Amino acid sequence: MWRTVADRLRAEGHAVYTPTLTGLGEREHLASRETNLDTHIQDIAGVIACEQLDDVVLVGTSYAGLVISGVADRIPEQIGALIYLNAALPANGKCMLDTVSAERRATVQKLADEQGDDYRVPSSLVLDTGIENEQARDAFLRRMSPHPLPSLLQPISLTGRYKTVPRKAYVLATRKISHHFQEYYDWASKEPGWTAYTIASHHYPMATMPEATAALLMEIAD
Repeated sequence: MWRTVADRLRAEGHAVYTPTLTGLGEREHLASRETNLDTHIQDIAGVIACEQLDDVVLVGTSYAGLVISGVADRIPEQIGALIYLNAALPANGKCMLDTVSAERRATVQKLADEQGDDYRVPSSLVLDTGIENEQARDAFLRRMSPHPLPSLLQPISLTGRYKTVPRKAYVLATRKISHHFQEYYDWASKEPGWTAYTIASHHYPMATMPEATAALLMEIAD
């Protein structure tokens, strides 16, 4: 999903890592009833530790907004910037499914019960990709995998240390705005220590507008 953006950033001299969360993508076979938000936070914290990274720009989309918040709360001294790319903002004690409508939450739970052995959310719930080329869209969707339900149900536990990260930005994808993303953008545009941006994309800017996404990430990081 991030390949084109990553290639563009690397061409500009940036070191880029695109780790896959446990139970997703090529790590789909590792999904279990214990794969939760803490698992995914540790996935990313582990990359930072093992690669000995510092001044990291963490970018998260959708659910991964909670993941990058949890990582930054653990190791804020190693994070230079947090970029929420059409992502959920954290509320201590709240889970990802607390950020969606009651109807959407019920649908997620129902499909997981009926099609995902009670713990996997089928990829049929993926939001509109916005990819206009049919062949490219089909290839994108084929790489999608069910999402571990426990990660969407575990409330995030924060100390507030993530707020000390020096640069924090929210990017709103303005085509087919969903969930509370508009509220997040409005909040970030007024909050001290935050900046707010828009990108004329659907939910996955890295897939539909990779060049513009790469340029925006570099602008924010600089």
